[in-house]
Amino acid sequence: MAICNGDLQFLDIIKEQCSDIGIWGPNVYRGASFGDAFKRVKDELNKPIMFIEFGADAFNALSNSEDQKSQAYYDVANWKEIYESAAVLGEAGNSIGEFTFQFSDGWWKYSQTKNLDIDDTNASWSNGGYSLDQKGTENNRNEEWFGICAKGATNSRGLHDLYPRASYYALKEAHNFNAYALGTTLESFANAFSNSNLVDAVLRARGDKAALGFIFSEKTSLSNVKAEFTTYNTGGSSITTPKTANPEKVVYPNKLGFDHMQSY
Repeated sequence: MAICNGDLQFLDIIKEQCSDIGIWGPNVYRGASFGDAFKRVKDELNKPIMFIEFGADAFNALSNSEDQKSQAYYDVANWKEIYESAAVLGEAGNSIGEFTFQFSDGWWKYSQTKNLDIDDTNASWSNGGYSLDQKGTENNRNEEWFGICAKGATNSRGLHDLYPRASYYALKEAHNFNAYALGTTLESFANAFSNSNLVDAVLRARGDKAALGFIFSEKTSLSNVKAEFTTYNTGGSSITTPKTANPEKVVYPNKLGFDHMQSY
């Protein structure tokens, strides 16, 4: 049995009231490092830890643009600590697995019922752990951009094509490491992660983004376009157009009226 919790809040209460849980499952957003999370759970709860949520968004609140490299940096740094504290490998030795938040962007997250067909760029909360895109205490977390895959156009069933971001490729490389392989040590692990190339991951994702833009432009279409213009006569002495002009009226037009409403 596992319990999901916001970071390490109420750890003392849960230790007292939920002593039979088997796994501590926190949602942790602290930036590039989980800090004391592994050690505290080991020392105070003596349970294995499995992060139910952690990750970073792919939008830069300062430049107001997508920032795939920043997301990949945080995600890889988090997974590095997760592996370092894996059971039998070293460090705290109580990490048993985690869930990166999230696989694809959640276009519904910011306003829930509005703008469901776009990736909303509103930063709705502040977190100083992600300082690469924060100025002072201004909001810098973009809820709808946490996907390691971006959403593309929808098909006839309303399902989105997904396009991997840099974080997807960086984590794909990181997850090739087997923490439980025979002979694995912290040193071999460090060597494996030192080869992680964020720039290469960004370049690979850039091709997917270009394809995404092409698909969007290719599928742009219009249907049932209609424009209607109507004219109305609101009064006058000659409701219908006379057959001959009024010689006393020297300004244009010298006739008045419509014989019917015109519509196009």
